[in-house]
Amino acid sequence: MSLVMPSPVLISRRFYLRVRVPKDLLKIAPGRTIHLPVDGVWRPVKVGSAVKLSLETNDAAAAKTRFGEAYAALGQAWEAMRSFPAALTHKQMLALAGEIRGTFVSAFDDEPGTAKMWAHVLVKNQRATVGQSNPLKISTPETIAQDMERRFGSFVDIKLAQKGLSISPEQRPQLLQHVAQALDEAAVVNMAKADGDYSNGGVSTKYPEYAPAPNRSPTTADPKHEAATAATFTSVIDEEVRRRSAGKDGMPMRDATVNKFRGAAEGFRIFRGSDDATMVTAREAHDWKQAMLDEGRLSNNSIKQRLQNLRTVLEWARQHSFGELYSTGNPLDVVKPPAFKPVASDAITYTIEEAQTVLLAARRQTRAETRWLPWLCAYSGARINEVAQLRPKNFFQLEDDWFFRLTTTGGKTLKNRTSERIVPIHPALVQEGLLDFVGTYPPQSEVRLFIPSSTQTVQKWVREKVGLTRKELAPSHGWRHLFEDLCMNGGVSDAARNYMTGRATGKSSEGYGKSQAMLPGLADQMRKVPAIPLESKRDA
Repeated sequence: MSLVMPSPVLISRRFYLRVRVPKDLLKIAPGRTIHLPVDGVWRPVKVGSAVKLSLETNDAAAAKTRFGEAYAALGQAWEAMRSFPAALTHKQMLALAGEIRGTFVSAFDDEPGTAKMWAHVLVKNQRATVGQSNPLKISTPETIAQDMERRFGSFVDIKLAQKGLSISPEQRPQLLQHVAQALDEAAVVNMAKADGDYSNGGVSTKYPEYAPAPNRSPTTADPKHEAATAATFTSVIDEEVRRRSAGKDGMPMRDATVNKFRGAAEGFRIFRGSDDATMVTAREAHDWKQAMLDEGRLSNNSIKQRLQNLRTVLEWARQHSFGELYSTGNPLDVVKPPAFKPVASDAITYTIEEAQTVLLAARRQTRAETRWLPWLCAYSGARINEVAQLRPKNFFQLEDDWFFRLTTTGGKTLKNRTSERIVPIHPALVQEGLLDFVGTYPPQSEVRLFIPSSTQTVQKWVREKVGLTRKELAPSHGWRHLFEDLCMNGGVSDAARNYMTGRATGKSSEGYGKSQAMLPGLADQMRKVPAIPLESKRDA
């Protein structure tokens, strides 16, 4: 008996794809949403006992072509459901995100729309990454997961469908994070084009080419590598994130911190060939360290940090098992980290001449990030990722002085509890026009003043556009060191300097006071900080 090839079905003057679910998938496919291409556009369709999707045409010839395209993708979807979830490497996830970025850059190359449209896209993306797509909701790990899925999930689904892949639930949040970052980058490129700046064509060497792993069938898969257990590196980190966020006054782990641990664990997993966190030996960790040293790509200090991060993940695994796992001690305790020569603090710090160069260059910028973040860092000693999260509502006036509040409220993240603080606005910032810039927004606006990828944007600008190529200089963190030196030069008290910069000293007094009663005195201390000598704006 010959098999009949499905064909388009005419329903109410429109052709449809209508295909029954294979018998072996009837228990797992119904209820899922898959994406299929129709005339080059990927469309979502919910699977029932059959898949039914409009081909958006009443022309028989066009319907036949579109049906073939959608039917081929449907076959890939069936095969993906039948196979074990792919264990994507970090490199593969970045490659998929890079392909999505490339699609968005090329699709809007000729007609990029308006800068306002892309600014809105960036705001929507940022709200999703902090779980506040609905600003009336309190950000929680659950709202973050939901918003990330709603905002970026379809892009992930389409890319996976194009590759015929399925992935584990544990890896999906990581891929969503990479895609969110890639789409931010695409939006920044398109925003510049909308403003008439095509100097950045959008081509990026950051993302590798996607290379699929060898096919693995259910009968040949190694269950040690594929089984989802509660003792994988992924699940240990997920559980620690959950525990940190639990309770009314939980302190969620910063996304950057989570990614730091995931990155170290992923690097070790790839080297070792297993995500099993229950059988790690000191010898494996030593061999991983040696392989990274032999490769010569990372600094010795970076390798030390990766070992420390992996050790921390294993320590969490011990705690989660109440000491039953690695009961004799953490296996990485006996792995000696590589020695390295630290960079001197003065080498990291901006010289006065370098600071003058950057601040004057920033004065000529029109983009908010490169215009104001160097100035904010120079006159606050704040970490750039702290001030890059500022909203208009974080600025306020008390008597004759202005301040901004660095806080975790509203989904923002800081390094630790001492990082929450109120910083006086230095007179040089007032004179430069910072308050005029902030005043262009409604006073209580929750809109970010700067795009989420500001840290990378400013660092690249300092290196490539301003031209400060001194290797030791830290383009963002160097301001923090310079500000502390300026504080010492101006006679600012140690207590005021530590508070304004969010330095943890370990003293119990860090947890006391810090009410508005101290702010006038703090503003007096900020006025002691000498301004970096520049030509006036009038002379510029």
